[in-house]
Amino acid sequence: MSNRIELMPPATALINGIRAIGYSFSTAVADIIDNSISAMATSVDIYSDPLDKEPYFSILDNGVGMSKSELINAMTFGSKRNGRVDSPDDLGRFGLGLKSASLSQCRKLIVITKQENDINAMSYDLDIIQQTNKWEVLELTFDEIKNEECFNELLKYNSGTLVIWKEFDKLEVNAKNFEDSFRNIVSEVKKHVELVFHRFYNKINIYFNGKRIEKRDPFLIASPKSQLGRQSTINIDGNKIVVIPHTLPNANVLTNEEKALLGNPKSIYDEQGFYIYRNERLIIWGSWLHMGYKSELNKLARVQVDIPSSLDSMWMLDVKKSSAKIPDLIKDQIRFAIEDSIFRSRKSNRYQGTKELRETDPIWQRTELREGVVKYEINRKNPVFVTLYNLIGEQEKGLLEELLSQIECYLPQGRIMNDKCDSINIANNDDLIEEDTIVDQIVKLLTLMPEDNREEQLKIMLSMEYYKKAADKIDEILRRVNND
Repeated sequence: MSNRIELMPPATALINGIRAIGYSFSTAVADIIDNSISAMATSVDIYSDPLDKEPYFSILDNGVGMSKSELINAMTFGSKRNGRVDSPDDLGRFGLGLKSASLSQCRKLIVITKQENDINAMSYDLDIIQQTNKWEVLELTFDEIKNEECFNELLKYNSGTLVIWKEFDKLEVNAKNFEDSFRNIVSEVKKHVELVFHRFYNKINIYFNGKRIEKRDPFLIASPKSQLGRQSTINIDGNKIVVIPHTLPNANVLTNEEKALLGNPKSIYDEQGFYIYRNERLIIWGSWLHMGYKSELNKLARVQVDIPSSLDSMWMLDVKKSSAKIPDLIKDQIRFAIEDSIFRSRKSNRYQGTKELRETDPIWQRTELREGVVKYEINRKNPVFVTLYNLIGEQEKGLLEELLSQIECYLPQGRIMNDKCDSINIANNDDLIEEDTIVDQIVKLLTLMPEDNREEQLKIMLSMEYYKKAADKIDEILRRVNND
């Protein structure tokens, strides 16, 4: 019979490997908040101070807290779950989050927990582990923790847990200015938390240095301009996956409140794709996961996918809960939702162009030269162009044609596309032009036209996209023209 040999991994080597799993500061913080939610907390307070004599980042919750034995288990890598009934709403995964997430960002982790009058505290110090090469945790006394940041806030609760990070070695090495880098990272963390836990907004209050996080909704569900596709449910061995296609309103019709709900992104183009939730906690977003592709026409498409924790292994959910893979088993079933959302997005984006093409006497004329090739030209039949053309001499007509040819040839289509992709509002439109200004322009043009044809020309002009704002000013325009 073969001998069994227990191999204990050296603490120093393994801890350095765990620190390199790939957590960002934001994903690490989200992992700690997962624990707070699983502990039934209704409030999470995040405090930080880069200017303290010992800069810190702390996360305090009013959850159920832990006994000493539970804290020991929580501080153990790969926490034991023996005898524990896993809740379908539990956000935990491997029993590594508290330690791996925390130590990926700091060298000293302190956990203080309270249940009624029972307070326990333990700490990981990587300097000690490096010296001893052992998995040693420090059990802290009351005197050692009474002056810790936010400890007095924990004492106000009947139960709760306080997680403190110190000694940010990775940040210190890479930062040009530690204070600036620390503040910037905290700002990024806040935005990340607002989105990842947006479906918990009405269930738990999360604060950053005393200020509650902003509300987010990546689908703008309350907006009458958003489109909701047909919900579908995929059953796998009794486990349900819910898929809902969404289509956002076009970027140029969003209100300031709607932009705020989206997090005021520079571009909604980057956020198209799947929004995959595990027990309502967002784990992946802004990617088609190789089932679609990002494009300008698809930018309004977002597909919500809710998966239960019982299917973690099938989705290949990683330790950080920030990446997953759509199982081949359900790809065909989920494809309908993608097509639904993308179809609506393309229809919404194309509508703007269709509207322009339907205008009477447009400025720009679209001509299809051959399959897949079009050309945009200035419309030479536009009444304003015709009037100008008839008023100038042959030499001037040649110069005018030369100028228009250059404008048509060097249309900045690349820059326009980039601006549209970045949801930048292009001001080349009549939105900012006052009605009185348009009336003045019409009057000036009509005075240059033959008197016997002015009324007919006016009707044509008022049917044009640019001048239709003044359609109700026809009597005023004719009176002014005739007086002139």
